[in-house]
Formats: sequence, C-alpha cells, structure tokens
Amino acid sequence: MADTLRSGDLAAADDGLGARGVPPKRRRRSLRVTLLSLASVIVLLGAAAAGTFAYINHVVGSIPRIPVKFLAQYDPSGGTTILLTDAQEGPTGLDSATQSGKTGLIMLLHINAGDKAGGAVSIPPRTMVQVPGHGEMQIQDVVAAGGPSLLVETINHLTDVPINHFARIDFTHVASMVDAEGGTSVTLPEATESFGHLFHAGVNQIDGTEALDYARDPSLTEAGRVLRQQSLTRAVLDKLGSKHLLTSPLTMNRVLNALVGMLTVDSSFSNSQVESLATDLGGLSGSGGTYVTAPTRVTQGSVVFKLAESSDLWSAINSGSIAAFAKKYPDTVTPAAP
Repeated sequence: MADTLRSGDLAAADDGLGARGVPPKRRRRSLRVTLLSLASVIVLLGAAAAGTFAYINHVVGSIPRIPVKFLAQYDPSGGTTILLTDAQEGPTGLDSATQSGKTGLIMLLHINAGDKAGGAVSIPPRTMVQVPGHGEMQIQDVVAAGGPSLLVETINHLTDVPINHFARIDFTHVASMVDAEGGTSVTLPEATESFGHLFHAGVNQIDGTEALDYARDPSLTEAGRVLRQQSLTRAVLDKLGSKHLLTSPLTMNRVLNALVGMLTVDSSFSNSQVESLATDLGGLSGSGGTYVTAPTRVTQGSVVFKLAESSDLWSAINSGSIAAFAKKYPDTVTPAAP
C-alpha cells in the first residue's frame, strides 16, 4: 500500500501538480495578479489623495487675501493669535470694513502653543481706545478710519499682544456655511421672535436662514446683537472643528465653498494655515476652550477698560492662561446662551 501511495505521489509530481492539484506556475501567476491588483489600488488611492489635496489647495487659495500691516511673525512658543472681525453691508453695497461702517465683532482668537485649545477674547465695540495718529475713538470706528492695519496696530499698542493673523467674517454669507454644515444649534435663555421666526427657550436646531434671523434680531440692543454674532460664530466653529467636516468627501466641497464666500484673511495666511485653522478653532468651543469678554466700565458716559483686570487679561493671552483668568474673573466669561 505504501509503495502504491508513493507511486501515486510520484505520478502526480510527474504531471506537474502540487499537493492540492494546482500547477505551481498557475499559483505563481495568481499571486502576481493579486500583488499587481493591490499595487494598482494603492496607486489609485494615492492619486485620489493627491487630487483631493490639490483641490483643497485650489479652493482655499481662492479665499480673498488683503494686505495687513503690523502682524507679528509666528512664534511656536507663544501660540497663535488671530484678530477676527465682522463685515457688514455699507451704503454702496461693499462691506463696512472698507467704508464708513462700524465693526461690531472684534475678537482675539488665541491658540496656545502646541496647537492646544486656548480662548477667545471679545472686545466691546463701543470701548474708547487711543488710536495711533487719530487720538481717542470707539474701537468699532478704527477700521473705517484706517482699515484692518490700523485696528491691528491699535490693539497691539493697547494690549501688547502680538497678532499673527487677521480674518474677517461676512455674516451675509454665514447662512451658506450653516447649511453646508447641515445646520447648527444655538441656545437661548428664553423664547424670542425675530423676522417672523420663533426661537424657543433652550437648544434650537437652525438652518442658514434662521441663523441670520438669530444674529440680526431687531429687538436686541447693539451689544445684544454682538453677543448673538459671537454665539453664532462659536456654534459654527464648534461644528466645523468637532465634526471633521473638511475630512469627509460628502461635506468637504460644500464647506470649503462656503468658507470662501464667508472669509477674508490677510495675505500672509498660507493655504495650509487656513486648512488647519478650522480644526484649531473648533477646539476653542470644546471643553478646553474659554470665551471671555474684556472687562469694561462706564465713566462719564463712555465705555472704558477696567485697567487692572484688562492688564491681567492681556497677560493671560500672552501666557496661554485665559482659562485661569476666567476662573479668577468669572463675570468676564461670555455666556453661551446670550
């Protein structure tokens, strides 16, 4: 029997068959086909990734850039500070930042060293400040007097905080961003109505049109509308960063195109910096981010900074300790539900 089996084995070998009856040449050919197919998939994925990268760069590169003076060079040990303002419609249809309009939203966004969450510091627009070459005026009028460069210079002189970049949000285009994100949520302490839309107390899920109604409620004071703009900006940034919308093929195109319509940045803002900005700023709305409003008081009918508290705030920005400042001065914390 053993001799018979060995003879069969030898016969199989003579026929060119392996243990499973598959010719070795065919097995080698199948292995080559598998490896070539795998290599093709890898190449295609690499090409797709390169194409996506090129597309993102192309779209981000179309975000309007403007020259802004007095910006500080990036210092990794000090983090990044971005001056964020709004753009409103002026009398001839252009945004107020290039005309006689007032700047309602003035916010210093600070990302701590190592791209860790930092904080957002809002400056009340009616605060009186010393403006280089112009004397004293409300800070909301500085851009109209000398453009974004003068506002950067003014805040730098006032706070001694190096400002690395300038960015401007056009709230007329925020609706597109909210829709691109699939809607967002805002919280209100009590029910209110704006342009026929009823917002109930608590969390409201809103689309783009409702977002504009929320931010422009005519029953609010100017200070109230600024708080609403801050709240909406916070909600948009939170979802943009936390939901990773720029990494999803389903949402990336919509979000990027909405970003182009909504945002204007300084000419030194590189594409890669803009691309990483969304994630970094999204972190500011998480548990690690802190939103505060610069402390002010009214003296002889004018809004002025509280010197001691403000000095501590500017130092906190430079040292990356805005959260510690908020704990020391809890009344400066910007409410999430204005």
